[in-house]
Amino acid sequence: MCLVTESKPVARRRPASGYARGRVFGYALALLVAAPLCASAQTSMQGADTAALVPEPGDVLGAARSAQASYERRRDRYFPFTFSSPGGTCDEVVGRICTWWGEGEWSPEPEAEEAVELRRGLLAELDSLHALLPSDSWVLGQRVWYRAEGGDWEGALDVARGCGTDAWWCAALEGLALHGLGRHGAAEAAFERALAGMDPERARSWRVPERAVDPDARRWLRDRERAGPDSLRAALETLWRWADPLYLVEGNDRLTEHYARWTVATLKDGARNPFRLRWGSDLEELTVRHGWEIGWERSPGRTVGGPYVITAHKHPEAREYVPAGRTLAAPAGRGPRDFVADPGRGGSLYAPPYAPVTLPMEGQLAVFPRVEATVIVATAFLPEDTSFHAGHDHARPWMEKGNQAGMPDRIGLFAVSVAGGATRAETRTGTSAGALTIELGEDTYVVSVESWSPELRRAGRMRFGLAVRPAVADVASLSDVLLLDGDRPTPAALDDALAGALPRAEIRAGDRLAIAFEVAGLGFRPEVLQFALSVERTDRNVFRRLGEFFGLSERPPSLALSWEEPGPERPGPVFRGLDLDLPDMDPGEYEVVLTLRTDGRSDVVTRRAFRVVDP
Repeated sequence: MCLVTESKPVARRRPASGYARGRVFGYALALLVAAPLCASAQTSMQGADTAALVPEPGDVLGAARSAQASYERRRDRYFPFTFSSPGGTCDEVVGRICTWWGEGEWSPEPEAEEAVELRRGLLAELDSLHALLPSDSWVLGQRVWYRAEGGDWEGALDVARGCGTDAWWCAALEGLALHGLGRHGAAEAAFERALAGMDPERARSWRVPERAVDPDARRWLRDRERAGPDSLRAALETLWRWADPLYLVEGNDRLTEHYARWTVATLKDGARNPFRLRWGSDLEELTVRHGWEIGWERSPGRTVGGPYVITAHKHPEAREYVPAGRTLAAPAGRGPRDFVADPGRGGSLYAPPYAPVTLPMEGQLAVFPRVEATVIVATAFLPEDTSFHAGHDHARPWMEKGNQAGMPDRIGLFAVSVAGGATRAETRTGTSAGALTIELGEDTYVVSVESWSPELRRAGRMRFGLAVRPAVADVASLSDVLLLDGDRPTPAALDDALAGALPRAEIRAGDRLAIAFEVAGLGFRPEVLQFALSVERTDRNVFRRLGEFFGLSERPPSLALSWEEPGPERPGPVFRGLDLDLPDMDPGEYEVVLTLRTDGRSDVVTRRAFRVVDP
């Protein structure tokens, strides 16, 4: 992107990559000059603010501010140097900042040892000065921040816990450090203490994430706020519950990340930054929405020998975990696409450190309604890494095993009541694939099927809204069709079918296929069950269909069969497993259609789409 600059700073941001290779969300921040400027990520022309702070003798706070400004003024010479300066057009303008879509190959490099030494010197000076002014909140914030920036979260926590200033600020800094350490439950408790001690206006701005949601969600939150504090509280609980990246991981790190970002935005206010721009509402907003920077670069400016451009980068794998407003307002019936961790929406982006690459997972979901309860069966697996940087010839430090080395893989099936009731869950450790099942009562749920490999720092997730209604006595009910591996023995019960459930609705050409289903609601009188089953291709276009109708092209092979059997002798579910003798089928999209007919009742139909792929 080339920015034709005139008189004021502008910025662009580039914090995330897509699932498919090739698209990256970004922004950059640059001081505008009277000439075209091409840059990437977030950049600023150095030299906007070169004045050094000279404190008066005995001015401890002034000395601390001077030391912090000197550090930021000196360390940029050790940022990695690049000649690259891709560009694009603005998609969103936030104050001085321009946001757009573009391509990007950036990945963070190890920090120069000279910069590390500068930070050590700054921290030693700040520690000494803070001992002379222990009640100063600004110095305390810098001591915590620069330890965190250098990766010393334990040191940041020690400093925060030795706090001698406002109690709410002490708690917020402690929450920031606990969040950085991955102790999300303790971090949430610390942030709640901070919120309780803040003035009401600040607490509301932190609690209500108006900047981090889309316009529909913003209106939804304002409607709930007008309805009263209890309604707003319930709405916020819903928002953060659905935004939690993985229920397999204890605590809600998306919530604590939100408060951690507010803490960082607060401590950066009044401190010098590498852009040498005065902190403002635009930088605050983008910090709260997309987090703080994880890497920096410098590149040539517009003139030979002139000031160079500073470029800041945020997390390359950041995605949108907060659902859209339409999903928050009515989660029932929302599909996986409505809950997907999306790099394509720029409301607020986040990369969970334990699984920066969290991908859509197209597992099977089968609902087995029964009169007494409803059984949910779901299959989980770990998707292939199709993120933007997968396969690129550079290091991905955010994907290194680190402290997750040796942690076992795990899968989980969770059903969270929309009304705020208890969560039902089944989890399994030691595997990244398998079928899971839970029993649910009548209610509306958000169901999450998850697979997580801590060592790979990768996860798969399928999340959707589901209204569960049990079968009704003396009314025929037909479950969903569960697709099975046809090479396994035919199961006699649902529990037996779980081991053979296909991870996804997909088979290879030439593979055998089996299905499982249940009939419920019957057994109150003698009757005959009439079944009809067909397998048809569904991805034929209109011209192909016309050709088949007029005999100009060959109709693809299909399967159709029917049978009768006596109904159950007593009330209860009737399980059936069936091997399908499929004809040779070309790769494409197909559908199993199962129909149940009983005298005196309406037909009941269930469908299951599946794919045939090349072997």
